[in-house]
Amino acid sequence: MKKKIVYIFLFIFIVIFIMSFKLSLQINNFNENEVMRSINYLSSDVFKGRLAGTFENKICAAYIKDQFQKNGLKPYIKDYYENFPVTFPKPIPGKPFLKVFNNNGKLIKQYIYGTDYKEDMLSFKQNKICFNYNNKITYGSSYIKVSSGGNIFVFYCPENNNISFRSSYSQNSPIALLILISKKTYNDFKNLLADGCSIDCSVPCTESKTNINNVIGYIQGKDNKLPPIIISAHFDHLGEDFSNNIYSGALDNASGISFVLEMTKYIKSLGVPERNIIFIGFNAEEFGLLGSNYFVDRYKNEVKSSEVFNFDMIGSNAVPLSIVGGKNDNKNTGLIKDLSKICIDSKIKYNCLFEDASDHASFRKFGIDAVTFCDSDMSKIHTPFDKPQNISKTAIKNCFTVFSKELLPLAFPSNYFILYSNQIWIISLGICITLTIFLIYKDIYK
Repeated sequence: MKKKIVYIFLFIFIVIFIMSFKLSLQINNFNENEVMRSINYLSSDVFKGRLAGTFENKICAAYIKDQFQKNGLKPYIKDYYENFPVTFPKPIPGKPFLKVFNNNGKLIKQYIYGTDYKEDMLSFKQNKICFNYNNKITYGSSYIKVSSGGNIFVFYCPENNNISFRSSYSQNSPIALLILISKKTYNDFKNLLADGCSIDCSVPCTESKTNINNVIGYIQGKDNKLPPIIISAHFDHLGEDFSNNIYSGALDNASGISFVLEMTKYIKSLGVPERNIIFIGFNAEEFGLLGSNYFVDRYKNEVKSSEVFNFDMIGSNAVPLSIVGGKNDNKNTGLIKDLSKICIDSKIKYNCLFEDASDHASFRKFGIDAVTFCDSDMSKIHTPFDKPQNISKTAIKNCFTVFSKELLPLAFPSNYFILYSNQIWIISLGICITLTIFLIYKDIYK
């Protein structure tokens, strides 16, 4: 009788082993090398910095759509694309210049683009200015503000005299044109203006209107009445300057969208989740979260009880993993508290930030649970030096470890084979071996 019971248990654990081992084989394990491959491609010169409104940004959106299709995602509503209007900075024929004329109108100095001065991306409501001491001029410790024709123009010295930095573009900026200048140029301006000289600056760029796309796909869950899970990242960046220096945006944010693309393969291989999982590539984040604002304004009723996981700058070992909530959140806010515990239990260094600086903010303003995962390394972002060689696969893996431990119980709450697949097949194999040895021993020494 006892031997019969042992055989029954052996059969049960063989079945459990086969089921769990089969599942572990069919899972498309998250692969940091594939994330790196995508980062290398999306931050390559092919996409010229992925500036929203450009042809290269459209190519990037098409690539993400193709990957969604390839990985088995359905189009959200009727189409993968969500089209919306933007104003964007568009280059026009010509070359930038910064010149100085004396009070007789003679050219006495011409500054070097990229060394002495450079446009900032903030605003191009005006693209040229000529001014002298007759204009209203305000001097700060590192800037000169000029009022002319009802517009405000600002020339400023960036931190560390680094004029390669580009701000995000803002259609609503009160500044008409923002120019980075070196400290030497700043000191020159003060003396030249005092001597009655005129300064003439022009940047061949204007503001233009166009339509661009978010890219949205989803995995259909078992119960469409349950609120969806949203996994997102923006894919736009800051284009190129007039010396053809490309702002590649490897960390910001080829890394985040590449992480999301790899997650589509991983989650799809797990089977059917309990609820819908929506994947979004947001556009125009660098223009003030325009893509995520458009999506949330349109679908806030459908996603009001969702959990949103956004990825923005994933892949730097120089800083801890940041769990970023909205400016009104704190360490006890739902998702932030849960993810902080996972970081502690997983022995992953982390911190919490509370700022509306990425696409989670579009959801938080409507009270929708949302966080951004971010390796907040500011040393190279928004410069031409944000390249793939600075990305850490260890940091990518750490982010996956934390996120997956939060995601799987939400997406597959009752599927223990998914939640504990590796543990189950290893334990069941051990039990099968033990029971088999026991039966062999019994047969030998009966």
